[in-house]
Amino acid sequence: MRAGHGAAAHAGGAPEQVKDLSDVPSFPAIYAAALDPRSRLGGKRGKGGKGGAGGGAETLPSIAYRVRKVRIDAERARDFDHLMGGPATDLVHPGVLHVLAFPVSLALMARRDFPFPLLGLVHLRNQVLQHRPVKVGDLVDVECRVRDLRPHRKGRTFEAVSTILGEDGEIIATDVSTYLVKGGKPSAAEPSGTAPSSAASAGAVPSSVASSAESAGATGADAATSDGGRSRRDFEPPQPTGRWVLGADTGRRYGAVSGDVNPIHLSAVTAKAFGFPSAIAHGMYTASRAFTEARVDLSKPLRWDVTFDHPVTLPGSVLVAFEDDPSVGTARCVGWKPARGEKGPRRCFEVEVTTLGR
Repeated sequence: MRAGHGAAAHAGGAPEQVKDLSDVPSFPAIYAAALDPRSRLGGKRGKGGKGGAGGGAETLPSIAYRVRKVRIDAERARDFDHLMGGPATDLVHPGVLHVLAFPVSLALMARRDFPFPLLGLVHLRNQVLQHRPVKVGDLVDVECRVRDLRPHRKGRTFEAVSTILGEDGEIIATDVSTYLVKGGKPSAAEPSGTAPSSAASAGAVPSSVASSAESAGATGADAATSDGGRSRRDFEPPQPTGRWVLGADTGRRYGAVSGDVNPIHLSAVTAKAFGFPSAIAHGMYTASRAFTEARVDLSKPLRWDVTFDHPVTLPGSVLVAFEDDPSVGTARCVGWKPARGEKGPRRCFEVEVTTLGR
């Protein structure tokens, strides 16, 4: 599958511009920019003249960020595999592709003309569609853009789309992250917040993506209530097949491999500075670990759908249940916190991996 190059029509009608970056941006620089008061201009952000989730006139920037010839680093891929509990292989875990593109996507959302503050975005859903295997040492191009701003009963949602391309322009993988901007007047246009999304414009097949309580910036929210379509009261946990015991250093270890040094994940001290009682695990850490433990065949095309509901606090433990359906080539995992006192069980995440073209 090949990408079409050149200016493309953006959802707002303006032609898309592509900005080439010299290198993948660093997470510390992105978070420093996001904490700059000039990057949080409230009502002055964006061309619409009204900031926040309820202004009604926000528009997403008609620009894509691109970094060419990014090498899949062998050491990072090895460390990522080991962190997730798997052996190092020549085939790259799709979580590595996500962390490769994530800082490019964040840099785009940290632009001053972006209509919403980066800090406080809630990562609701994620989908990776991978068309072919990626090998350690491969050179790829990374393109990131934002699209599909729409009302949500808790504010607004939009998609950040990252495309991984081969040197010949072939689309290797597409990563679609759906974010919630909380606040503003609730909208009845999307009562559940679970409308299907797709990576079709970047070469993917239409499909639902998942939901996450992980924050994209230094604050976050419980997507079990933010997303609205998945109530904790409806959750009936399956029979567990395992338990993950996560140490206080889980966020620091993932940050060391991924580069994501979001303070809410690093320690209780830094998390409390942003309103969290303790550090929380990176959502994509739990998703990537579930992917590894599902023993997916990385030599085949795949789709990886992720849902996070309740943050996983650190240190802590999570019950997990895996289920395979060989007839359709899917592996599923759900993770949850067990009932405690008057609190019922709380679903933390769901992962589904589908092998395509079997």
